Amino acid sequence: MAVGVGLLVVVLSIFNGFQKQVKESLWQGGPHITIENSYGSGAIYDYEKVIQHLKADPKLAESFVSVEGNITSHGLIQSNNNFNPIMIRAVPVDSVEKLVENGLPNFPRILQYDRDEIQSINTKKLVVVGKEMSAIYGYGLGREITMAVPGGRFTVERGVQVNVQTFRLVGLFKTGYYNYDSKFVFLSLPQAQEFFKMQGAVNQVAIKVRSLDDLKLTKHRILSRLNEDNWNQKIQDETSWSVRTIAEEQENFLAALRLEKTIISIIVFLFIVLAALGMVATVHSLIRAKRRSIGTLKALGLASNDILLIFTLNAMIVGILSSLVGGMTGIFIATKLEVIINIISEIINGIGGLLNPGDWDPVELVPKDIYYFDHIPVDIDISFIFMVTTAATILSGLAGYFPARMAANLNPVDTIRND
Repeated sequence: MAVGVGLLVVVLSIFNGFQKQVKESLWQGGPHITIENSYGSGAIYDYEKVIQHLKADPKLAESFVSVEGNITSHGLIQSNNNFNPIMIRAVPVDSVEKLVENGLPNFPRILQYDRDEIQSINTKKLVVVGKEMSAIYGYGLGREITMAVPGGRFTVERGVQVNVQTFRLVGLFKTGYYNYDSKFVFLSLPQAQEFFKMQGAVNQVAIKVRSLDDLKLTKHRILSRLNEDNWNQKIQDETSWSVRTIAEEQENFLAALRLEKTIISIIVFLFIVLAALGMVATVHSLIRAKRRSIGTLKALGLASNDILLIFTLNAMIVGILSSLVGGMTGIFIATKLEVIINIISEIINGIGGLLNPGDWDPVELVPKDIYYFDHIPVDIDISFIFMVTTAATILSGLAGYFPARMAANLNPVDTIRND
């Protein structure tokens, strides 16, 4: 029982930490809510008026961290003689100081940058790419990068027009979410408007909110606000609003995380159930060993309910102690997991180095380049541990009840005679 509880605490703490870190990386990587125009070319020309209209609602203004016009589009980036698909995102850079200090809400955390060149990010063709993209394509700071994006409308005679420009790489960012860090290129909004030929326009209004728990409610309020009658007839005639949340965009991924956690929880919880079945056998063996004593006590007048209570409480006490020991052990292992894994890795590498001094490749039990974590994520949920220990105690009581009931129904005369 103690092993099952401890194992469940460790496994679920790791899964909770993994989910928490993935979600934080996901939330930091892009806007929480995006507003787009499904009408015509998709450009939003009077986006500042749209932002002011949204902020005029006190409830919406209170829930927003930031609201700004963005340009987000698919593009191509040149690597050697090939063009590879990427995502290009342009955001306003009101202050270069805030940019380098990671104070812009819709710009990811910058790890490295050219301090002198990045000052001109609003006036020169400069970009910031993900750390993973720089590793994939071999880009370093100062590298000239050629990008291509669609330009103009599609026509049968001329096909799709393409704009091609060369930018200089001045910074590397990291969100912790691989798809962002390997696919996205960031640049300032003025340069993107020129690149995409969208002077004075954006194709997206990006919103960061204070509480991710209220995304659905905030989305409905935004839609209601935008669809109000005649708040700006010119804008309404040129737009057909589409509002999406990051939870909707990543719905399959988040559902897969929840399903994975549920399945692992069920599998590990079966260890506790198995331990409870083992306790049934243990209590049954104890009753068989104490048959004569039980018969004597019943012959002296001890009630059957007291016998039932004694053996049931015995099982519950064992369950409580097992739950406490397992829970405390699980918490200790979860908090020291990275240290324990490093020690095991050092032991394996030490033994391997002695056995094969020339051919041994060092072993890393949790490769950071595969799992994309700087450390093993652990999030201990005390309420969940309390729920597990309570469930283990109840199962222990049930495991002891049925054999105890058999003991309570023993005939004292037959028991004493036969034993």
